[in-house]
Amino acid sequence: MPEKSKTHWKKAFNPNYLGAYSLEPGEELIVTITRISKEAVMNADGREEECLVAYLENQKPFILNKTNAKTIAAVTGSNYIEDWPGKQIQIYAAKVKAFGQAVDALRVRDFPPRKNKLHADRFHKMLQAIEAGQFDKLEALERFELTADQHKQLAAL
Repeated sequence: MPEKSKTHWKKAFNPNYLGAYSLEPGEELIVTITRISKEAVMNADGREEECLVAYLENQKPFILNKTNAKTIAAVTGSNYIEDWPGKQIQIYAAKVKAFGQAVDALRVRDFPPRKNKLHADRFHKMLQAIEAGQFDKLEALERFELTADQHKQLAAL
């Protein structure tokens, strides 16, 4: 059976939060934080504990441990959680030592997500989508690294 068609056993329980099992091997997510809240979350022992939870655009919420919160603070340039909404982070799965054993855990990259470069044909398709009202100019500027000429063409729309 190919690796992509396998289902991690933790996915079968449809948890409420993003976990390392949510990613395919080698997959990374670039996500936008929509809000951060402090809430009671059920831990592995069945007890409630206060956690920071990052709500992400188009993803399940992400429970933050101190390591990930510290990394988000560094990536966003702010130690204040009120400043994090609207910022993008890149999430990946890594083996970490916890509770005396190696386990898969989500980690936040210690650098801001890199913007994709657009080749001429993809840039042209994006311009058509913007003209048709299917894509936003501001989103294009946020998501893509544009050349000076591409910036001029985008501004001309």
